[in-house]
Amino acid sequence: MKTLALVALAVGLCLLPARSESQSRPALSPDDITQVNELTQAFATGVFAKEFKTVSALYADSAVLYPPGETAVKGRTSIEGCLAGLPGMTGFTVRTTSVEGRDDVAYSQGTYVMTIVDPREKKPIEASGYFVQISRKQTDGRWLIAVHMLNAH
Repeated sequence: MKTLALVALAVGLCLLPARSESQSRPALSPDDITQVNELTQAFATGVFAKEFKTVSALYADSAVLYPPGETAVKGRTSIEGCLAGLPGMTGFTVRTTSVEGRDDVAYSQGTYVMTIVDPREKKPIEASGYFVQISRKQTDGRWLIAVHMLNAH
């Protein structure tokens, strides 16, 4: 009888939901959320201003960028080159719809709208889509983009 009771207790304890490591880590602070939002806006502002060296500094050294319709671009230097190849823009905005995460990892998502000039017809074309951004908090407190995916509509 005691053995059966111990087995039942052991099975019952195994069925209890375990608290994962991520649940024990602190949620993002309001300041962290603000910084991640500012990081996203700095990306948009820098791209529009064609400040590609400044924009690439927003990425971690080993970051990966997934531009719409293109293959993955890996590393800060390659990301700078990819962004420098963007067509001329007359407008670029991003709108973050959510930021979540824990401790030193944040993921955000939202939408973007860019207006580019068609090089052949010289007419503006509006392109829009969604983005997902994974950011990592650095030891100095700064947030940098680790993974960035932009998906055209």
